Amino acid sequence: MSIIAFPGEAEAEAQAEATCVGFEQMPMIMSPKVLAEILEVSMKTLERWRIARERDGETGPAWHKIPGSSLIRYSRTDVVSWFAACREAEAAL
Repeated sequence: MSIIAFPGEAEAEAQAEATCVGFEQMPMIMSPKVLAEILEVSMKTLERWRIARERDGETGPAWHKIPGSSLIRYSRTDVVSWFAACREAEAAL
């Protein structure tokens, strides 16, 4: 569970953490460089996904910009939730 809890987020985070089984070795918070290495994609791909996500809200994992800086970070929970959604969408085809 994160240090900061937003309204209604506790239930979603608990469900996402349950989905994280098998992904415990992933860092809780990742830079674009670390996530790109894990997913075996380029940092440019992550950048394109961030731009697309701003438009459609679905492309790529959710990301967070650290206030007062240009730092972008990804949480393990968000990445695993996104990956699970991709698998569900693929299975539905």
